[in-house]
Amino acid sequence: MVNAFVANFKKTFIELKRYFFDTVSSFIILFIIFYLIFFGFKIASGPNFGDTIDGIIVSYFMWIMFLASFQGVSYWIIQEAERGTLEQLFMSPIKFEFQMIFHVISDFCINVLMIVPLMYLAAFTTGRTLNFDLFTLLYLIILGSISAVGVGLILGGMALIFKKISSFIQICTFAFLAILMFEVDALWFELLPMVKATGMMRRMAVTGTKFYQFPIQDHVILWITAALFLLVGIIIFRGFEKRAMVKGTLGQY
Repeated sequence: MVNAFVANFKKTFIELKRYFFDTVSSFIILFIIFYLIFFGFKIASGPNFGDTIDGIIVSYFMWIMFLASFQGVSYWIIQEAERGTLEQLFMSPIKFEFQMIFHVISDFCINVLMIVPLMYLAAFTTGRTLNFDLFTLLYLIILGSISAVGVGLILGGMALIFKKISSFIQICTFAFLAILMFEVDALWFELLPMVKATGMMRRMAVTGTKFYQFPIQDHVILWITAALFLLVGIIIFRGFEKRAMVKGTLGQY
């Protein structure tokens, strides 16, 4: 098990290094999109723009973490199907679910190491100072990403059956960007994946609120959302997995 986890971590790191041009290009694109959103809000908000900068920075980079979490699962399955190695993973002595978890964890660690410095760089280039407590930051990112992984499992299950769902993933991507950019004071909205984590991180960035200073109901909603979406994601993924096995389409692309 440990060797499988280390192998997944090494594989993720080697691919980033091997495809260095693509890695650097993705960072440049992320910054270009950020500044397009930044200047768009600046023009729309006028003199009151200073009150919204921190929220935009936090919302955007939480969206990137959400993106990395839910796309990581679905695109990994699509990629393995394209390479013709998906069926081999299911036949491995290590269960497919464990291999997927190892992939998610290794992806998450590398994403945190890259995205958090980018967030501070974005804040610096826009003249802002983010008041982040490191423990609170990691706490919110981890729990927010768990709900995103649940969404990724649903999309990954769909990829087992439909094989190519890139267009649908892109629709989900920009739908969640819109959701995370706004705050709606309603329980149903806070129960959407990563919404509560983003709202709490916004408060942390603006007021310096620490983990223990958030109301208990905020923590309850955060944990319920993470557990609910992960559980639903696992159930739906297993349903799609069984369907793919019955149809015998795991090895097809």
